[in-house]
Formats: sequence, structure tokens, C-alpha cells
Amino acid sequence: MSLQALKLDFKKQLADVYESIELNSLLAILFEHVTGWNQLQQAINKDAELNEKQNAQLLEALDALKKGMPIQYITGKAWFMGNEFKVDENVLIPRPETEELVDWIIEYAHIIDKPLQILDIGSGSGCIPIALKLALPNCMIAGLDISEGALKIAKQNASHLNADISWMQEDILNTTYLPNQFDIIVSNPPYIPFKENVNMQVQVKNFEPAIALFVTNEDPLIFYRTIARLGKQYLSSNGQLFFEMHYDQGKALLALFDEMGYHAELRQDMFGKDRILRASLKK
Repeated sequence: MSLQALKLDFKKQLADVYESIELNSLLAILFEHVTGWNQLQQAINKDAELNEKQNAQLLEALDALKKGMPIQYITGKAWFMGNEFKVDENVLIPRPETEELVDWIIEYAHIIDKPLQILDIGSGSGCIPIALKLALPNCMIAGLDISEGALKIAKQNASHLNADISWMQEDILNTTYLPNQFDIIVSNPPYIPFKENVNMQVQVKNFEPAIALFVTNEDPLIFYRTIARLGKQYLSSNGQLFFEMHYDQGKALLALFDEMGYHAELRQDMFGKDRILRASLKK
């Protein structure tokens, strides 16, 4: 079967799972991953017959797409701030909103204009600390995660992108000690209450790691409170906390940080939703 015929067949089989525009994008990515041809080359080679190995790869991917598996897990890669990161089901897929968090930290670091000690908590694929190291090569950056599988992926990404990161495996909720004072502590922690699981996309709730997504309904701000408590001990003078957050937790987080002795401010994401927060201890 030719490349074009395979694509048409895949579109028919997936038409009830994905909308047309999204499906065209997914198939372009998938066929490039398997054949090595970009979209233009795919059009030029539309009548090409694929080999047995390529056909097997595509059929396996078709089954995965039918189940809702994200294309990033199928191809094993995702893009973040212009760099390709390895991903699997041990780590969250990097998202554009998180790039805005990294941009804010880079903006702040350029204003401070000196080497900084930065800790990322809940590093996952390593996209935050690695992107920061690439943008701020004079800063010392550490990444922390509870998951051995996640840290394995993060270390591979750091090696591939030549980013010198210190890695730690710790459960931050049960951590009372950090090895250093930090000028910046950043985190994109779990913040989705379990009760919202029923409304989430299949691609997220069935495939991305629950440990990196969900918190209890009773205490959805537990990671922010824990990190703020550690910040009182391990932030340097004028140190800053940076967080990604659930779009509807802004007021609650501002109240929490105020109660814990911090000044906090929110920034909206590209969609106009409260998404990132910065906090510093009150003087």
C-alpha cells in the first residue's frame, strides 16, 4: 500500500477519534517519524511503497492512536522552547504554558544579572531545568523528582542537550532538608484535584503519569504550601519562588502565600488565564 493510501486509510479509521485538522497534523508527525520525510517530502513521495518494518510501525501506532495515546509518547519526543526532548509515560508532555514560566524566570535572572542557584522541584522530563541551563549557562541548576523513571529520562535529555544539571531523587512532601540555599525555587507541581479526572481528555488521564498530575480533593495546594515552607529556610536573601498553577487557583494561592509571609503576584498565560505565580518573602 502506498504512503497516500495508508494515510487515507488511517484517516478513515481515526475519524471518530480526532477532528480533521488535528488528525492531519498527527498523521504528518507520525509519517515523518516513521519515514523520515517531512510534509513536503511526503507529498512528493505519496506513491511510494513503505517497507515491512515501516508498515508494522505504522500499524502499531494506529492502534495506539485509537486508544488515545498522545503522539508524543508514540514518537518518543516532544518540543520545548525550541529543543527536542525525549518523553515516555514516566513524564508529563511539556506544554507551551510552561514555556511562559521559564521565560519569566529568564527575564528575572537577566535583571539580577549574576550567577544564580536554581532548584526545579518535580522535574519530569527535565524540560524546565534544562531550558534554564541552556538560557542561563552561568547559573547552577538542580532538578528534583520523586520518580526514578522520570529522572532517567531527564538525565538522558540533559546529556543529549549538553546541560549540566545536578539531579536528586526525593519526595518533596517528605523532605525537610535541601543541600543548598537557592536564589530561585521553581515548580510545576501536581495541582489537579482528583475529582476533575472525569472531565479530562483521555490522552491525559489514561496515559500521562497520575503522580505528576493529581492531588487530593481535600488539599489541592499541598505542594505549594510544602515548597513555601521549605522556601523560608532555603531561599537566599531576596530569593524567589516561581510556580505553574491551575487556572482557577489564583485567589487561593495569593491568600496562602500572604498567610505564609510572602508577597505574590500572578501572570496570565497566552489564553488569558491565571497560570504562573512568583513569590518572595516579606521583609
